[in-house]
Amino acid sequence: MKGHFRLTVHVDEAEKYKSTTGKKVKNAKGKFENVTKVKIFNTLSFYCKSPEACMAKLSQVRNQYKIAKGKDSKKMHKFDKELYNISFVY
Repeated sequence: MKGHFRLTVHVDEAEKYKSTTGKKVKNAKGKFENVTKVKIFNTLSFYCKSPEACMAKLSQVRNQYKIAKGKDSKKMHKFDKELYNISFVY
């Protein structure tokens, strides 16, 4: 079978990173300074050759991160379950 599988995992309590946007604005003193934004990378994505390899990678991710759980009680199929997905990619 040609193609691969993609494992997508939603991480809980992800780290925040500050990055500069490249824009410059004047501050209160009239000097130009870089604009910074805070980014949160809470979704991890991995490519694997088989579903078994995806499950092995998921096990490694569980050891390294805390996987987010569904919090919306209106979506009972996701409620209080780990948020990850394995999809087929050509």
